[in-house]
Amino acid sequence: MRHLKNTNSPFETFCYLWFDAKNRMFYLGKRKGHPDDGYTHSSSVMEAFTKKTIPTYMHRRILATGTEQEMIDLENKLLENRKRCPRRWDKYYNVATCFPPPPMYGEDHPKWKGGIWSDPEKIRDYKRKYREKNPEKIRDYERKYREENPEKIRESKRKCREKNREHYREYYREYREKNAEHRRDYERQWREKNAEHRRDYQRKYRAKKKAEKAAGNGVDLTQFVGFN
Repeated sequence: MRHLKNTNSPFETFCYLWFDAKNRMFYLGKRKGHPDDGYTHSSSVMEAFTKKTIPTYMHRRILATGTEQEMIDLENKLLENRKRCPRRWDKYYNVATCFPPPPMYGEDHPKWKGGIWSDPEKIRDYKRKYREKNPEKIRDYERKYREENPEKIRESKRKCREKNREHYREYYREYREKNAEHRRDYERQWREKNAEHRRDYQRKYRAKKKAEKAAGNGVDLTQFVGFN
């Protein structure tokens, strides 16, 4: 370990200690980088802030500098020392005494909310209930997102089609084969339901094409019924 050099070398690592004067709490950590690179801390428990928004009651002290492994060893050693005394450990925001910290589950996790996030089935149930309870809110959010991000949505769809082109072809082929009878029945019902509309459309279409052809031959267009 050594004093910090005046450099931004990515191989320089430092061990730091934050003191929260408002709550009389500490947070100890290490950082691979320079103390002035804008980094503050990675605690999920202590108040979050940036280099430009450090509260007046938050104070940082650089404890030592050295290689990354040296700082990992120092951090682990200091945290283990604090944890031996419960009265001292209670004054720390740290939730683990080693790096990398072990995965935290259930009540050990700082964002524990009674177990809902530890069970995939509960997560699905929570999301389903939220959608049922807030349909208008979700629709409004989705509408605003579409209005504000049309180009982003188009680009995302384009990339998705390119990436999954073969998958889409296979999916639609299987769908057509699986639902051939249903599609034929649907088309038949649509033709029966819209017979009058189809006849009117075809009549106007034929009249328009006939008029366009006649116009090319210098014929008066008003003689064609249904031409607008």
